[in-house]
Amino acid sequence: MNNLSDMKKDQPFKVPEDYFENLSDRISERIEQEENPKEKNLVQVLKPYMWMAASIIGFVFVAKLILTTSVPTDFQNQQITQIEDTSTVSTENTDSEIFFDSMSETSTDEIIEYLSDYDIATDELLANL
Repeated sequence: MNNLSDMKKDQPFKVPEDYFENLSDRISERIEQEENPKEKNLVQVLKPYMWMAASIIGFVFVAKLILTTSVPTDFQNQQITQIEDTSTVSTENTDSEIFFDSMSETSTDEIIEYLSDYDIATDELLANL
């Protein structure tokens, strides 16, 4: 097979029947389809967004399921109370807040002793409330 004369003269590829007779019709049909595409209905337009929303909801559901089963409830309750404590603390401490914070740690006997040391009368105390 070193000579070209030894090779077959037949073509290995064949053209389908009536290919060239119908070629112009097929080309014009494709041009029309590209120029005038079919209008998509609402479901076809929204389908990718619905899949995205469903996957996000599924991810959140699975994450919540995993977190609630893997994290002990004592730890969850502790975290919730810490969040509530930090949300109620104000950044500004006024004199009344400091006074009431220090009063929560004092006993009743200490309060009575303080009032008697400074001679604060009951009527005067009630008038200031």
